Amino acid sequence: MKLKRIYIEITNLCNLNCSFCHNTKRVKKQMSKENFKEILKKIKGYTNTIYLHVKGEPLLHQDLDVLLSLATKYGFFVNITTNGILLKEKLPLLKSSSCIKHINVSLHCEQKNPNYFNDVFSSCDELKEKITIIYRIWTLKNQKFDETTQKIIDNLANHYHLDDKKLSTITVEKNIELVPRVFLDKENQFTWPSLENEVEENGYCYGLKSHIAILVDGTIVPCCLDGEGEIVLGNILEEDLSTILDGERTRKMIEGFQNRCAIEALCKHCSYKNRF
Repeated sequence: MKLKRIYIEITNLCNLNCSFCHNTKRVKKQMSKENFKEILKKIKGYTNTIYLHVKGEPLLHQDLDVLLSLATKYGFFVNITTNGILLKEKLPLLKSSSCIKHINVSLHCEQKNPNYFNDVFSSCDELKEKITIIYRIWTLKNQKFDETTQKIIDNLANHYHLDDKKLSTITVEKNIELVPRVFLDKENQFTWPSLENEVEENGYCYGLKSHIAILVDGTIVPCCLDGEGEIVLGNILEEDLSTILDGERTRKMIEGFQNRCAIEALCKHCSYKNRF
């Protein structure tokens, strides 16, 4: 099985507590560089791209420089999703790491620092010379801008000198190129899957088709929205990936989604699958 990407949660620690983000109840920890290396060796050949994200803020990891060096050594492209708080501090490391291809910056996070936008935009101005920047606003409701979203748009417009034509495009399109190598990705806020949500058995998901996720303790789950590790397919630190992907639970999920049917309880309580 060849996957488009594999999410690796190098830490589930975060420096913010945003209202839209599901705060995991799992033990807070960082993945050791030894475990990260072992994981890279085991997923080699299954994908070319790793996303350093499930829960947590990846730029908090104390050995981020080592992890990026390992990713380079083993030939992986890296995508980082961050709230942007530490971009300025980590700028030298990010600029010097040849493996990083994309950085997603969640501009809809809780911006407590009055210099947040200036720090993020100035950092991304330097990074975009070699890394594609994707700003995210994923807290819309019916694709509408509230006051907070409009403030973000105003800051983007001011920094990137967006004209009226570009601004009008932003209001109607989900993905917009602001300037070369810098994009804006807009999406409605989604509800994190939970067994307390309403049940909907029909639907499709790209989990196990285009991607899997590896949590900080090595647990493999089918997608990046299983932030609590409800659907445990195995542990890559204890088993080979081939064994996990060939497992009965994995195969039943894949067969179910091929028929647009959710097999697992958590999937039945996940509304995100309705987007597909």
